Amino acid sequence: MFVHSNQLLVTENTRIHVSEKLLGIWRDKRQLDKNSHEAFGVLIGSQSECESEFWLETCTLPQSQDSATRTSFNLRASQHQIVVDSYYESSKGTLGYVGTWHTHPEQSPIPSHVDIADWRKCIERNPDRALLFVIIGQLDMCIFRESNGTFNCIYKERIDG
Repeated sequence: MFVHSNQLLVTENTRIHVSEKLLGIWRDKRQLDKNSHEAFGVLIGSQSECESEFWLETCTLPQSQDSATRTSFNLRASQHQIVVDSYYESSKGTLGYVGTWHTHPEQSPIPSHVDIADWRKCIERNPDRALLFVIIGQLDMCIFRESNGTFNCIYKERIDG
């Protein structure tokens, strides 16, 4: 599906392909400055029917009506949904919403209680698909997936550099 992609082999029989474009966005948005606010958005991509393979093509970025601080953000879904709908239409239905991403001002990110509560709501709103949740730390990227009610980091990679 991608001309330039990194294939990420992950535990729990999940394969995730992440485009170079997306990896570049995540590297650029890390909270390296003590005054930087969280960056965030939704993941746009696709998944296999058996939900064991994902292709992460791109993501939305904070929109004009969103808000953020160093340790929190408020994503207003309507603006992000317009971007997702555009990708869905232009890809003839192959690309869509596959989760969310955001940054943390810590080297190796750990999801907060707020993160986990939000992820549960995302899953409730999208019972027709498996979702991934990405947190970008200052040094590490962690990809989380829900399994039996628990969110596990299924892939962790050094993203600095």
